[in-house]
Amino acid sequence: MKKWCLAGLLLSSLLPVQAADQDYKLVTVAGYLNFYLLNLNACQDFHPSVRKEAYAAESSLYPWLDKLDAKTKGSIDSGMLNAVVQKRRDALNAQIKEGDFTVDHCHAVIKLLTADGLDKTLLKAIE
Repeated sequence: MKKWCLAGLLLSSLLPVQAADQDYKLVTVAGYLNFYLLNLNACQDFHPSVRKEAYAAESSLYPWLDKLDAKTKGSIDSGMLNAVVQKRRDALNAQIKEGDFTVDHCHAVIKLLTADGLDKTLLKAIE
């Protein structure tokens, strides 16, 4: 009986760790996908020469963003997700303000999405 009680306590202590691990993975994926989304939106706004390519690359993100949304609804604090996105937005705004957001940067982001593809290992968390 003591063995079962001990096993039950051990198992119940692991469940919050697994949930926290899954939350961490989802927040990581949210930051990853939003990095691309924010950069592509900025490319569309600041570099009209790549606007069409940026829109096409952006469309490849939406199925993944939909999956992420379905996985995170009610399971992760929206404030935590918003903080991750805001951190990415602040970094991008600083890059734009410093004049480091070039058309070459946009070409690199577009290439990563269209030619290289997203990191499938990372995206397993939302499949």
